[in-house]
Amino acid sequence: MSIGHRIIAEEELIEASTAELYSALGAEDTPELFERSYRVDTDHDIPTGGGNSIDRKTKYIDRLLFQEVMDGEFKATELTPEQIIERWLDHEHSEKCIVDGDNSIDEYLPGHRCALQKEHEGILAILGKKNAAAKIKRYEETIWPGLVRCYHREVIKPPKDLWCGPLLSQPSERDEEILTAMRKLGVIDAGKRSKYSVHYGAGPQNCEVCSGWNPKLVSQQNGALAGCYRVNGLVRDWRHCDMWMKK
Repeated sequence: MSIGHRIIAEEELIEASTAELYSALGAEDTPELFERSYRVDTDHDIPTGGGNSIDRKTKYIDRLLFQEVMDGEFKATELTPEQIIERWLDHEHSEKCIVDGDNSIDEYLPGHRCALQKEHEGILAILGKKNAAAKIKRYEETIWPGLVRCYHREVIKPPKDLWCGPLLSQPSERDEEILTAMRKLGVIDAGKRSKYSVHYGAGPQNCEVCSGWNPKLVSQQNGALAGCYRVNGLVRDWRHCDMWMKK
């Protein structure tokens, strides 16, 4: 939920179309990934507020942000603390499933755009669709200060398996500071390249015959998804990137 990528301008709040969201969630093996269960961890520092483990099996909510929610800090949203956390989990889960799934979206930013739509849909399902833009605007403006505080806190206890796609995609100066701290603390993904920067996607050679292919880190979907030594998150066997090198 990186604050640099959240949409808060009223005319853009529901920019991602429902068709785009569900086209990605419904493609190939993406629904299978989306249906899998996960655990929720609220014991770590997550500068983006919420996050995923590289293998999607854990959803993270920043420990201090979680406490602020449960203490009623964001009651102006007109959602219960539990409903706010559920919306953030919707966002994180759909985002990572879309990025990892065999669909038309491979990179963080378009995945985030769809995930924000999923988050907002969940809000309107509770509050009703009448005056939808105003409700979403109030929600975003209410949670924004908490996300900003989270983003600027010192990173002391990050999970080592945190997916760093939100920080690596077109990183700001603060993102770079966070990534540097995370690398020192042993976060696996923090020292890798973003899929955007290496033009990850269809190409002349396949990931599975590249020296970066790392199923020892993660192997899923009968070997179709694996970790990579050089590129963040998970990569798919038939994709390609500029860093491809023969095994």
